[in-house]
Amino acid sequence: MSTAENNYYLKDGLLYKLTGSTMYRVSSEDVLQDSTKTALLIDDAYFFYVGMENISTSAKKLHAVASNYLNIIFPADMVKEFGVFQHSGKTIIYIINPALSDIIAENIEIFTGFKKISTPFLEECIKYNEFIFSDGSKKYKLSENMVSITEDDESDFITAKDYFDNMQAVKYSITLPGVLRKSAMKLPIAAPAALLALVYIVLIISSVSEIFAYNKVNTYYEEALDKVYKNLGVASSKDPYGSLVQQSKSVTASGGSERILSILNNLNDAGIDGIIFDNINIRDDDIRISGTASSFAQVDEIKKIMENKTQNAINVDDTKKTKDGISFTMKYTKAQR
Repeated sequence: MSTAENNYYLKDGLLYKLTGSTMYRVSSEDVLQDSTKTALLIDDAYFFYVGMENISTSAKKLHAVASNYLNIIFPADMVKEFGVFQHSGKTIIYIINPALSDIIAENIEIFTGFKKISTPFLEECIKYNEFIFSDGSKKYKLSENMVSITEDDESDFITAKDYFDNMQAVKYSITLPGVLRKSAMKLPIAAPAALLALVYIVLIISSVSEIFAYNKVNTYYEEALDKVYKNLGVASSKDPYGSLVQQSKSVTASGGSERILSILNNLNDAGIDGIIFDNINIRDDDIRISGTASSFAQVDEIKKIMENKTQNAINVDDTKKTKDGISFTMKYTKAQR
């Protein structure tokens, strides 16, 4: 570790000072009184990572696109706080565990004193394009600039300790709810009224341009959500959001959240070129998938791949030729374990 770095680590609600490849427990008061602290590393168990196609755009637009992306693949009440990591062609969404949000709310003064806040996994993503990382319960695989959960027990994987053993300067800094980093704090600067007026005009013009550009993206996701509402039998005029929240709560209460994530990962891993899944409807153990393909042959190919990946019989309920290719609907019942 670089001697210029003065770093700390948050794990299981406890704070540690990092010294070389070792760490020792410290109190909140120790951290608050340390005026030379540089970075805080947060244990990856406080996050859930989701890979997303790399998009070159502003941070504001990227966050909006990521929000719509999460709303499509997860029930609304499963994602409260999140941020987006983007570096060297990689775009990764980090979903913040509510337990970390509670810690931040109760100890905000500790978090605001650091110049950088990051995680071992994201720091490794800056250095490498392919590796498997374990946070102690989940294993993430980074491959071809995309991240996914893996159950590979044979391949070597790295941990936070491995990162600390070879750690240099912390490169990245994530965004956390309510946290203003030390390096981001600015002193108020007096400015002439004419200059302020000019700044306001520029900001207004920029905001209007961004709104028009974003509306095109937003329309696509609104149409996708309408399809989800209709497939779930939720009337769009009678609080579809509330109905979906209630359905998602019933699924989570029955212990189905891990099963849903497993299904989504299986579908992601089974993908082939030319196939796009545009809707996944999960009701208990019945899974209905609709999408588009470039040919009937590809529909048959994805059916075979899905049966091999999920170890379930897949039924092709419907196929239809459209101007964009072949639309299809597949259905299967998840085998109970």
